Amino acid sequence: MMRILPIVICAGLALGPAQAQFAAGQLTQTETLEVPGPSQHLFSNPWYQCTRNFYVNSSTGNDANSGVSPVAAWQHIQHPDNPSRTGGDCIHVAPGTYSENIRIEHGGNAPTATGYVVYRCEVMNACHVLSRTTASVWGFRNFGSFVVVDGFEVDGNNALVTDGASDVCFLSSDPAYGAGGSSLKAGASAHHLWILNNIIHHCNLAGVGFQNKEWYYVVHNTVYHNAFQSGYQGSGIGLVVVQCIEQGGTNCYTSGIVGTPTSFYSYVPSGNDNAFNPPAAWSPFHNVVAWNVAYNNRINYKNPIGCGSLVHTDGNGIIIDTFLDGFSNTLTFPYQTLVMNNVSYYNGGRGLHVFRASNVTVANNSVYNNLTDTCILRTGTKGFVGDFSQVGGSNNVWINNLSKPVPNLGSACALLAGNGPGVPNINETYTDNVLNSDMRNTTLSCIFDNDASVPYFSCSNNKCSTDPSFVDATPGVNATTVGGAPTGGTWIPGHANFALSPSSPAIGYVSPRSFLPAQNVDAGACHHSLTVCPNPGTTNY
Repeated sequence: MMRILPIVICAGLALGPAQAQFAAGQLTQTETLEVPGPSQHLFSNPWYQCTRNFYVNSSTGNDANSGVSPVAAWQHIQHPDNPSRTGGDCIHVAPGTYSENIRIEHGGNAPTATGYVVYRCEVMNACHVLSRTTASVWGFRNFGSFVVVDGFEVDGNNALVTDGASDVCFLSSDPAYGAGGSSLKAGASAHHLWILNNIIHHCNLAGVGFQNKEWYYVVHNTVYHNAFQSGYQGSGIGLVVVQCIEQGGTNCYTSGIVGTPTSFYSYVPSGNDNAFNPPAAWSPFHNVVAWNVAYNNRINYKNPIGCGSLVHTDGNGIIIDTFLDGFSNTLTFPYQTLVMNNVSYYNGGRGLHVFRASNVTVANNSVYNNLTDTCILRTGTKGFVGDFSQVGGSNNVWINNLSKPVPNLGSACALLAGNGPGVPNINETYTDNVLNSDMRNTTLSCIFDNDASVPYFSCSNNKCSTDPSFVDATPGVNATTVGGAPTGGTWIPGHANFALSPSSPAIGYVSPRSFLPAQNVDAGACHHSLTVCPNPGTTNY
């Protein structure tokens, strides 16, 4: 069972009937287990605390108000972002539609329960933030670190531009906001960002795109229909070119551009950075992508990149991408990242892709029916691709994962593992994964380079050619030809219930680790007692 946290109620935050049920301890069996997707339990029992409370209401608010009570609410979410913000400030947003693009430049001051600035919808997923422009919907820059965004629907606006006007739904990036001039010079992207319990969709490059700093937490979100049309290579959730900020740390920044806080290159970890107490603290992991649902993220066949040479490289559900400095590409991010208990299905690219990144633990994830983009660039010794993909990196650990590919391209592996461009696989570990394909036969070379020759991978430590036996998972609509439209012109997923059938070989098949939740007694993201998994929070695609 998941750890039941003490209830933390911010002053002035009223509980609705469902929240009161949680407060009274009346939890059903399903609600006491963590399930991928937005979590009402986590939302109703936040790990953060509010020391000051402010209010926003799109219908009754006015930015000339004080914001200190619901009757004196501001109108726009952007308005509270000013130099008076400090750790412990909670911005309570009333249900409604907010047509705005938000830039957070004033955050909190510490990785503690009262150290963050929190933007919180009063009813989970009832605050619809709808983009008005082609810019990112919600960005973080300069002093916009130590920020939590909890319980919103963030929408790139398919009505304004087909497949989304905004490029990225949640963005922090040196290239976007101001980059340093060397491998060791920090730019303007922010750090210590939490994206919790959100529904994130229709951004044309990425749902979540965090780059160039660290301490990123993407937890219990649903991310769908992103990356379709930007003309670049994007994915649903992407941590890309992550670089460390610790004072004196190996390969970390040593200076910053004019105007950036000194913490961007001389940060001293404290508080929750050094503790392990999920969901608030995850040490030794500096980045966490956990309990998310990622589906129908893809580079569309009509994307400006084109398709003539199979040149789509991404459109993944989740990607951990190039954890090297963004200049020389020789400085490796030295700290650990956790990718855990996610469900990723029906994406154009891979379900979960670790590319030229090191010190990543991939645990208890479930992937199915990805690689539906027939334009995807194929990798490996025979031109194959994998629903799970480990291409380049050192000291990565793959444990307790489930993969059932659908051979959309005739060359889909449950797991593809081998060297990446300029980055060999070194000291990788693969244990207790259930993989529904033959990993080593002569016609399907899913394991190659160091992973095969050392070997790091062995079917004796995993279950190869084994169906994980989901309760109700059926393939979605595929492209009809290379670069062609699917039948009907619309990408439609199939059934997506990844709960385990009673006879599933994943039940009880697990490599235990101290950092995994106690409920992780099976391989994959869904506990064997669940009859429906995940909780996607939306039926759209």
